[in-house]
Amino acid sequence: MEQFVVSARKYRPASFESVVGQSHITKTLQNAIEKNQLAQALLFCGPRGVGKTTCARILAHTINEFDETQELSQSMNIYELDAASNNSVDDIRNLIDQVRYPPQYGKYKVYIIDEVHMLSNAAFNAFLKTLEEPPSYAIFILATTEKHKVIPTILSRCQIYDFNRIGISDMVDHLKFVAKKEGVEAEEEALHLIAQKADGALRDALSFFDMIVTFASDSKVTLEATLHNLHVLDFEYYFKVTDYLLQENTSDTLLILDEILAKGFDSHNFITGLGEHLRNLMVCKDASTVQLMEVSDSVKQRYLQQCQQTSMSFLLTALNIANQCDLSYKSSKNPRLHVEIALMKIAHLPSAVQLAIGEPKKKTSIPPSTVAEDKPAAATSNTSPEKSSEIEIALVEKLPESVDITAEAPVPAPAEPNSNTTETDPPSNTKKVSGTTRNTGKLPNINDLKNKLSADNTTEEEVTVVKTMRKESFTHTELMKFWEEFAESRRDAGKQQEYLILSQEPEVHEPSTIKLILNSAVQTDTVDALKSDLMPFLRDKVKNDELKLEAELEIDESKPLIYTPAEKFQYLVEKHPPLRALQEKLGLDPDF
Repeated sequence: MEQFVVSARKYRPASFESVVGQSHITKTLQNAIEKNQLAQALLFCGPRGVGKTTCARILAHTINEFDETQELSQSMNIYELDAASNNSVDDIRNLIDQVRYPPQYGKYKVYIIDEVHMLSNAAFNAFLKTLEEPPSYAIFILATTEKHKVIPTILSRCQIYDFNRIGISDMVDHLKFVAKKEGVEAEEEALHLIAQKADGALRDALSFFDMIVTFASDSKVTLEATLHNLHVLDFEYYFKVTDYLLQENTSDTLLILDEILAKGFDSHNFITGLGEHLRNLMVCKDASTVQLMEVSDSVKQRYLQQCQQTSMSFLLTALNIANQCDLSYKSSKNPRLHVEIALMKIAHLPSAVQLAIGEPKKKTSIPPSTVAEDKPAAATSNTSPEKSSEIEIALVEKLPESVDITAEAPVPAPAEPNSNTTETDPPSNTKKVSGTTRNTGKLPNINDLKNKLSADNTTEEEVTVVKTMRKESFTHTELMKFWEEFAESRRDAGKQQEYLILSQEPEVHEPSTIKLILNSAVQTDTVDALKSDLMPFLRDKVKNDELKLEAELEIDESKPLIYTPAEKFQYLVEKHPPLRALQEKLGLDPDF
């Protein structure tokens, strides 16, 4: 039986032209070779599986003018060292000894050191001199996935090439090429899913491709088989969940979540995937940003259709809720409930958005009489959308003051029977409950309340514009009276530090400036925090809105600061000279 070779090795690029997604690297290396300006120490850094070692081998192959079919591992001019297992000083010494001998044939001896960040510090230091001044025929190519672990003295001696993560479109094109070479029929959605799962690493994408081809008995890579093997949640679930959320269908949303969890998927992965789905819908809102979605064309059309049903306010708020759920997921004691609460919040967003813009949600079944009554009231509403959310909030606050919808209305006294009123025909605003007639009252129309509140707000705004600054004069005595009154209130509140600061008398400067002298930075911070309460109090008392407080820090440097025990003892001796005699008699050390 012929030995199987994985696609990552079988289709490894043999020239710079066949390298996927690293054109900025390959173009630079080709120009350096053509102009004979190739550095003798190169550092290739980047994520896993993006072609660092492959480019190093192609570079060694090109500068030595080897045949493309020749195996590099069989050449005596190419040395590959795995620094993960050969990371000691002795390994570097052996490499340095080999550098002394020129190549037997060809122009250059190329040393490829993979995972160079695994070298020990001693090995790095032993390698410095040779790396800085190698022989003219020696070229060192260092490859690493963690550049930050390489010591700076090594980095400064190398020409650094940063490899990019391979884009999904480039990866899909390469997977199509491999599938065509292998005679495998592959769905484009499946290849896009493989590329997304690979997370920028082409080697991982080829490994996933081989696994799915092996799973499919008919050598056909389908989306269903890819979802099953890679354990990825089908994007159809996210489209369904979004539809239910837009319809405010909480029950079906929770049932779909239960179905997803029953299939073995993690609720954390679901909420992060939902956030990605909402992000794609938001991107579709603008034609210039549609290209930011890395999905197949058929899935892109689905996003374009669903984004027409969603508003930007809904998407932004839903994204915020999903993001907060993601951030606090690990700290939750009940993760499933945590995700369900987030979904229920999103499900009620359409009603909240419509309420904010002043359009109550239309119900599917409304009696014709109700519609006829509501139309005139709606026609009189002239509230602008910009103020609608403020009006709704204020309306909820003011509604209980005018109408108590929770309290029962008093039972009216029995009326005298007459010919116009009968026992079977109660008044229109009464209701018979358990044999007792109760007045239900009549709530005012919500649109009338909105219009009234809007008119009140307009009047208040006009008054605010006309309002002028108070500039009444005041005396120093009046100001000190109110200053002491505020200080006493701080002492009564138990804030002793603020009271001590306010106990000192401030200076009053013209026209309306109070200056307070402080002797420490702590007092300055305390006064800054106190201004928000002190200044409105004083301005109201003296009726002057131009009054302001300035705190100035003055430290008396004439007083020595005592820190050490010796300084403390010297300070006491100056006040009580007999302490010196006592110290000498007992042989005490003040520094102890």
